[in-house]
Amino acid sequence: AVAGAFRYSSLAAVVAFAMAPIYMLWLSASPVLTAATAILTAAIVWRHRENIVRLAAGEESRIGSSGS
Repeated sequence: AVAGAFRYSSLAAVVAFAMAPIYMLWLSASPVLTAATAILTAAIVWRHRENIVRLAAGEESRIGSSGS
């Protein structure tokens, strides 16, 4: 939905990963699995921080643009 609405695949990925710990808590109700998912999410967001900076600056290419 995010990719379709905003046409940024990197934004869609970041939103999906940000929601992962919430989904894990809802689906498993295990604090250990939720914490592990949150740690993995933080690592993934850290690894993609350059993409996040480009998104914030409006410099990230959009889905379907000729520059991608």
